[in-house]
Amino acid sequence: MNSLWNYFIDLQDVEKFLIVCILLFSLSIILFIGLIITSRLNKIRKEIYRKKNTAHINQTLFAIAFDGATREDFIDDRLFKRNWRRKLYKRQFLKELIKLHRLYDGEIAHKLRQCYTDFRLIQLSYSKVRSRRWEVKCAGIQELGEMEIKKAVPVILEHTRSSNDTLKMVALIEVINLSGLKGLSFLEDYTEPLNDWIQLNLLESIKEANISEVPDFGYLLKCTNETIVVFGLRLISLFHQSHHLPIVKALLNTSSRKINLQAGIAYHKLSATSAGELVESENTFPQIPHELNKSPQENSYSGTVLLIVLFSGLIVITFAIVLWVFLYPSPK
Repeated sequence: MNSLWNYFIDLQDVEKFLIVCILLFSLSIILFIGLIITSRLNKIRKEIYRKKNTAHINQTLFAIAFDGATREDFIDDRLFKRNWRRKLYKRQFLKELIKLHRLYDGEIAHKLRQCYTDFRLIQLSYSKVRSRRWEVKCAGIQELGEMEIKKAVPVILEHTRSSNDTLKMVALIEVINLSGLKGLSFLEDYTEPLNDWIQLNLLESIKEANISEVPDFGYLLKCTNETIVVFGLRLISLFHQSHHLPIVKALLNTSSRKINLQAGIAYHKLSATSAGELVESENTFPQIPHELNKSPQENSYSGTVLLIVLFSGLIVITFAIVLWVFLYPSPK
């Protein structure tokens, strides 16, 4: 043992440094593997916990929806009280509540929405909206829209100007869901671009919704944002607002190619409508993937930490190789 220690003492400085670099790189690899194993074990643990609670959650929700149970009926339930302290349980409970609400309407849907507020799950949805991850924000916004929380409209409106197109689209759809088509009045001063993908999804959601009142969309044709003008033309064409034919005809001579093309389509349809010659045709639009409603899986570690560990290890080993090549004396 002493001879081994003396051997390390006699090594040159470069050799000592290389050994330290190799040890650091080995430590980085061990840390990286440890994080992966920890993440995997954490996912397995969460999945086991989820399966364990599924039956109890469904039993509770069915009691609320069909038997008229309230929050007070579960205060003395030890299993419910113990699980309700865990955020993972609340997230699963909210997920199952949303799924059940989509299957029913009328009185049952009303009871489920009341459960959403009584159990204070609205706070969980608001916390998702405040998340830094766009997919979590989308899930929170959709939950608020699904549960018809109209007071959440100002919060959702803040995300209609997001640079993320998916988040912007989800926010716009839920504003329409909660406020109706009158909620689109904020587009009059909208300066951000509204691309075709977002517009077609909005039109599809409008067609599927039960719209009772349709406002006049002529104000959208006066916007300086050309993408909003295009969207206004599509809305006017969709709801056959033929009294805007003169304005639509004038837009045929604008300098914007997009507006010219859409104005031509709208003018043709509105002219046919006013003449009573319009043949109803079904237009197909790309639909929004509902995978956004799934609660995103969370890792037990940060992706930034993994990148730091990996790149630090690569930098250390690269630096060690460079020193070995240029500084270590070649044997004679």
